[in-house]
Amino acid sequence: MKKKAVSIFLTTALLVSSLVGCGSDTQDAGNAPAAQEESGGQDTAEAAAEPVAETAENSPIKITFWNSFTGADGDMLTELVDRYNKENTDGITVEMDISSDFDSQLSTAFAAGTGPTMILSSSAYRFTYGDYMQNINDIFDKTGLDKNDFIQSYLDYCSEGDNLYFVPFQIVGYYMYWNKDLFEAAGLDPEAPPATWDEWAEYAEKLTDESKNVYGSGISYDYAYQIAHIMQRFGGLAVTDNGGNWTANFAGNSGYTKFLNMYQEMVNNGSNPLEADTDSMASAGQIGMTIGGPWVTIGLDTAGINYGIGLIPTGDAGDMNSVEVLGFSVTTAASDAEKEAAYKFIEWWNSENAEGSSPALEWSVANGFPAYTYSVQEKDEYKASAKLSAMSTANPDAPTDFIVDSSFPGINAVIADVIPELINSVAFGGSPVEEALEKAQATAEKITENY
Repeated sequence: MKKKAVSIFLTTALLVSSLVGCGSDTQDAGNAPAAQEESGGQDTAEAAAEPVAETAENSPIKITFWNSFTGADGDMLTELVDRYNKENTDGITVEMDISSDFDSQLSTAFAAGTGPTMILSSSAYRFTYGDYMQNINDIFDKTGLDKNDFIQSYLDYCSEGDNLYFVPFQIVGYYMYWNKDLFEAAGLDPEAPPATWDEWAEYAEKLTDESKNVYGSGISYDYAYQIAHIMQRFGGLAVTDNGGNWTANFAGNSGYTKFLNMYQEMVNNGSNPLEADTDSMASAGQIGMTIGGPWVTIGLDTAGINYGIGLIPTGDAGDMNSVEVLGFSVTTAASDAEKEAAYKFIEWWNSENAEGSSPALEWSVANGFPAYTYSVQEKDEYKASAKLSAMSTANPDAPTDFIVDSSFPGINAVIADVIPELINSVAFGGSPVEEALEKAQATAEKITENY
């Protein structure tokens, strides 16, 4: 695997933000892992012919498992790991360490030539820690997991070339939310959200009611990931691979120009507030439409908001399913026996019990994140969730890259150094859109030069 220098600090920030459900209240969630084609695999019958080596008959084995799920979902993860330790008949004990200082802990261990058997993190960690992650392509040969059950675009997201470094655990996408009561009050059909961005701007004006402090659109100047998800619908990826060279695409980008002009117009006509925390405003019933991750539903549900959820409207860039994938990875600190034991745990996580349930299904239903396998999406418990059903309508074959080519290791810098400056200069600085994009281009080109 190619070793790529990426700021550990920024990678940490991205992971923490992507795990908003893990005790963080930050809005900035979701970054972009690398997506490459992964080679073949064998069917379930062939997989069964090459089982993971039995460990119980020889001697008990312990594997270490590190992650940063420090919130309520961490409690659920602990319960599931405890269940595995009690249920498995392979003599495997999983010792889990959940830490709010996960990244520092991991980097220190790797630097000392040690580390855990298995980690759970954003797949973007392969940019920082790729030299310490094992290729786990053979997991589909050595377990009963059916590779064809996994949505291929998510497996691609976890891969680099022909090497698979993560098995998906959680999909973090962004979605459109709208307040049905505000739609009805504005004379709009509460079951028909905007299908285009022209409709978004049109509905935003109709939904806005200054006397009630209600704004039709909830796009935040301080929400870089939200801005990025919207921008790429208009103008595609900000950094692409041009014949082996990374190319920034801000200057002269007609789609980005269109979005920034639309945003500026909505701010000027009062249909979009100049506020940082538009999620809280949505939970207070002050926002007609907004864009965010699954965690947005927590505030809306708590506040009793009557809302709908759907896919982000497409723009000139066409259909896309921009997401972040969190997954299980086996490190180079693991012995062959420990690696196989980790495979056993990952297999258990994705396998059905006698009642037809699985930890993967339980996790998705309890925490509100869409499934990465077709079998989980087909379960009655999953389909019963209007939220999960809406999130799962995304085309699984659509490009999953988020704001940059998913093999570009400078995603963190684009999110942290380019997009905030761009949106703030338009929102507050009064900069002409074309001038703001030229400045963003210059900053982005300095970033691409590093790779």
